[in-house]
Amino acid sequence: MVSATPARSHEDRTYRVIGLLNHFWLALLSDDRLREEAGLRYVSHMWDAYPYWYLWLAGCRGVYRLELSGAQEVSGYDWVAEFLVKYYPTTDEDFFRGLSFLEKACRQSEIFETRPAAGGGGCPCHGGPLRPDGEPFADLRDGTGAPSAQHAEDIPPEFFYAGHLLLAHRAGTGSFLRLKSQSSWLVTMTSDYDIRDAEGSPLAILRKGQKDRDYPGLAIMEPLYRHLVKGWRSFNQYPVCRERRWQGEGICFDCDGEALVPVPSVEIERVIRETRLSVGGGVTLPPLEDSDMDGMQ
Repeated sequence: MVSATPARSHEDRTYRVIGLLNHFWLALLSDDRLREEAGLRYVSHMWDAYPYWYLWLAGCRGVYRLELSGAQEVSGYDWVAEFLVKYYPTTDEDFFRGLSFLEKACRQSEIFETRPAAGGGGCPCHGGPLRPDGEPFADLRDGTGAPSAQHAEDIPPEFFYAGHLLLAHRAGTGSFLRLKSQSSWLVTMTSDYDIRDAEGSPLAILRKGQKDRDYPGLAIMEPLYRHLVKGWRSFNQYPVCRERRWQGEGICFDCDGEALVPVPSVEIERVIRETRLSVGGGVTLPPLEDSDMDGMQ
């Protein structure tokens, strides 16, 4: 986690980031060039326990959920915002096969039977104005791929998790973004476990040694990160871009059906990617300490 100084107003900075990001998305959607560079098809701003955005990106069949955990003051920066990222794959894409049994059941349930809003004229907060070449959201007419607002809070918080993002900003200087994830989020059963429905009827048996989850977090996160970096750089007109990458030993999880126990694994790679964007002219961003980098190279 990032080492922070006491914030003057954590809530104020969180709302400041929310407003700036909504302005950012709308600016991309209203400009065809920026929209194409960022690969942004649609965006929807939602809020339950935390503010979040559903993102539909070019070349990605599923839907990303970018959840703002909070924003804080950190020495040398106007704000640092941290995001939890989830990805809802389509049921026929490769990523779906890596979900746990219960995640698959959730994704195939009525929770995800959603359609676009039917308002006339389109909505600039979602996909831009209605264009003369067809109906709005035509590619989502069979389903948005996002959970319904009515049932979104019923989804366990660990479901569909892919990784974390961090965005730090300093006016007149630059920004940087960090991606944190693993080559896989792997869960292996340490004992047989019966899965039953609400009425107690058996649904499945997970066997000892069976992989219940093998979700490729890094492969899922990289398209989102790539699009976000391109969009943020274009939006802020940063001329300088520098990238770094760290890797280290990851963790897997043993599960007895009740609890998850993290276990170090040399088979899984833990990765942090960082992109520093600046106005140039010898201006540099101050270092930002992060304990998640401990032991990484």
